[in-house]
Amino acid sequence: MNSYPALSRAVAVASGFALVLLACATLAPLWLPLAFALWTASLLDPAAGWLTRHLRGRRSIGALLATLLVLALLVPVALALTSIGSSVVAFVRQVAASPAARAAFESVVSPDGATASGLDPHSGATLREMLRANVSRLPELARQHGETAWRAASGFAGAGALVILTVFVYFVSLYAFLENGRSMWTWAKQNAPVSDDISERMAKAFVETGRGLIVGAGLTALAQALLATVIYAAMGVPRFAVLGALTFVCAFVPAVGTAVVWGPVAVGLVLKGQIVKAIVLALLGIFAISSIDNVLRPLMQRWGGNLQLPAFVLLLAAFGGLAAFGAKGLVLGPLSVRLAVEVLAIAREQRDRDRAR
Repeated sequence: MNSYPALSRAVAVASGFALVLLACATLAPLWLPLAFALWTASLLDPAAGWLTRHLRGRRSIGALLATLLVLALLVPVALALTSIGSSVVAFVRQVAASPAARAAFESVVSPDGATASGLDPHSGATLREMLRANVSRLPELARQHGETAWRAASGFAGAGALVILTVFVYFVSLYAFLENGRSMWTWAKQNAPVSDDISERMAKAFVETGRGLIVGAGLTALAQALLATVIYAAMGVPRFAVLGALTFVCAFVPAVGTAVVWGPVAVGLVLKGQIVKAIVLALLGIFAISSIDNVLRPLMQRWGGNLQLPAFVLLLAAFGGLAAFGAKGLVLGPLSVRLAVEVLAIAREQRDRDRAR
């Protein structure tokens, strides 16, 4: 008779463990937007609290306003990154064969925006003649780029559902965390299978890592943009401020990054016959603009989020995560290493307490 209660408890424990694993597996595909929503909410919690106080305690409205602010800031940047990332490969493939691409590269480094249309704005050609010359090339451009545009649109449509789902989960979760995050955290601590102290420490390490990743990425992109702007200005490249702003946005694109900007500028200088400037810009782009990301990002992550990891370990975690998990590894690598370090520290402290007894 005594075996039945023990068996019942074992079945209950096994069932509960299996259900928890099932819930984790269900949420696993959405871990990235959920993690970023939680990190963003932790950064915006003071702002949401300030809005709530000025709205007479209406936390839901304060959370909504903070979410709308993030929406207004991130959506244009996200659309720009998506457009750049999806079109860069097709654009590069058209460089050698496309007169339009050549014209685009030349116009980047032309002070007056002149292109390879065959008409120089200083040659006396009227605006009407220039417009007629460019309009007459529209059928040729449509034929050359129509297939590439169709492939890009098809690829975007195929990934559209996942992108929409990710964005939806991020913003809904952000609002929920801003409105009810504290009550959610209280419930999580009460039901976690570990002590409150361990829960607090793991949560602190999690938030610390996210703050470091977000702040570090922003500061690194800003540093790259400022350096690129100075280089463009020093080399006499026109519209250097606009190119610097584009460099800041493109610094968030995985793999290619700032090369999306300085690469076409260097090609444009080659097409304009400025070979020395093009070589210098390419070298500075490779070894300065792009490479400082590897040096500055770990330092900015440690400084921006007060991340308790050496910069060298952060660099290895980011590269190792990238090699193991792709682009998501840039987040998963540092996060897993930081949490692992915290778990080992907790285990060591527990072992020291046991020895002292």
